[in-house]
Amino acid sequence: MAILRHIHGKFALVVICLLVLLITSKRLTEWSLRSSSLGIPFIRRPYISSHGNFSNSDDSAESGDLTASPARLRGPSCDSFPDISNILVVVKTGASESYTKIPTQLVTALSCVPDFLIFSDMKQDIAGYHVYDSLDTVLPGVHIQNPDFGLYDRQKYCIVDQQSCSIGSKASNRLEGWTLDKYKNVHIVEKTYKLRPEYDWYLFIDADTYVLWNNLVQWLSKLEDPASKKHYIGSMSLLNDFRFAHGGSGYILSQSTMQEFAGNHSGIANHYDKRAQESCCGDYVLALALNETIGIGVEHAWPTINGEKPYTIPYGPREWCHPIVTMHHMDPEEISSFWKFEKRFYESQGLPRPVIRFKDIYEEFVKPKLLPERYDWDNLSEDVLYLDPNHPERYTQQQKDKDHTKKLLKQFRVPAVERDAYKSFKHCSLLCASIRNCFQFSYHNGACAYNKSFRLGRPAKKTNKKEERWISGWEYRRIYEWADEHRNCKEPVWPNIR
Repeated sequence: MAILRHIHGKFALVVICLLVLLITSKRLTEWSLRSSSLGIPFIRRPYISSHGNFSNSDDSAESGDLTASPARLRGPSCDSFPDISNILVVVKTGASESYTKIPTQLVTALSCVPDFLIFSDMKQDIAGYHVYDSLDTVLPGVHIQNPDFGLYDRQKYCIVDQQSCSIGSKASNRLEGWTLDKYKNVHIVEKTYKLRPEYDWYLFIDADTYVLWNNLVQWLSKLEDPASKKHYIGSMSLLNDFRFAHGGSGYILSQSTMQEFAGNHSGIANHYDKRAQESCCGDYVLALALNETIGIGVEHAWPTINGEKPYTIPYGPREWCHPIVTMHHMDPEEISSFWKFEKRFYESQGLPRPVIRFKDIYEEFVKPKLLPERYDWDNLSEDVLYLDPNHPERYTQQQKDKDHTKKLLKQFRVPAVERDAYKSFKHCSLLCASIRNCFQFSYHNGACAYNKSFRLGRPAKKTNKKEERWISGWEYRRIYEWADEHRNCKEPVWPNIR
């Protein structure tokens, strides 16, 4: 009997344990479902790049390529992300700004990118992502005792964070950082090809450049085979009549270009170290190197590759229906705002995913903020100017070149609305209202300026001096009517590049 009671007791204990496990399991399941509905995050399987750059293998660690760590997790926002497995993104930054700009990129524009490289003027690790020193192979003869490398050498001896070491010298550090930057571009291209030689396309951007990935993929898919066609694509700038792609707007090199330039010319960057010392800008030096080494020039892709941002873009017939791929000078808050807009835009459109055009950015970021007038604000009006003829000393030569008042002196009859435009904001407003293609205007320091396109602009420095105060205005009803008339765009207008 004692044995039976013992067995019965053990059986009862097992039953009780099973019941507890079942109840606990059910409650955990209910809690998990509630957590999901409340938006509480949960761990997902790491997203592995097709190029294997996000493994934690010994080979990756030994090579110093820490870009793969930590493992990148694919969240819901990446489900509709386009396939960019044939595109490598290369980000250029500086040690004095990297911790200010790179983290925002990592959690927004780069969060779904399977593989990318970051280059700076000092080796760093940011949240587990490796940042390469782009200047560690500059010729000693160019580096040593060169004042351009003062910041480069000095920041290596900072025993705390770079921001603390730059207190009291931020302005000079920015200037030194800009000077140092000109040595980077050719070295970054050479190092990139050595680290990642297998991609079809290479997109080079700055840390404050924003990329619209869906637009980029659709555009590149229309171009000729990157393995056989040499491409150097960007927003063209001019220096001494020489054309080069503006670095901040971003530029694109094809596999063929990278292979012939960096693959077939070992040590090419050192051939241009001295040239960089004598030049202004790294994007200019890279264009020289590409032209002299493999005989290619920049293919102009403006406005699709763009150096402006939502609030400074000039919206009008030239840009309206064009898709946009890059924007520049985006601060972390602006990057975050645009990232959210992109997600809302694509969620509302469904499949197949349309391109985002300039008109879509206007609707989101500019239209809701237009007013008849805004004080202490510069809306960047600059197409036509009417300057106070009594105070020519107030104005730059560039302003004088656009001054329409001089032309009025040659006319027999001068309309009063033009003659008096410089006198006040009200007079300037009347002028804009009288001109059919005037969309906005501004008044500052006795100068009336108006634009044939429209922008939001930026805050201006406040002042108690009436004549120096910035006031901006918009013919917003005229803008609304124009935008409504042009709301229907046909097929995307891509740059004329094959």
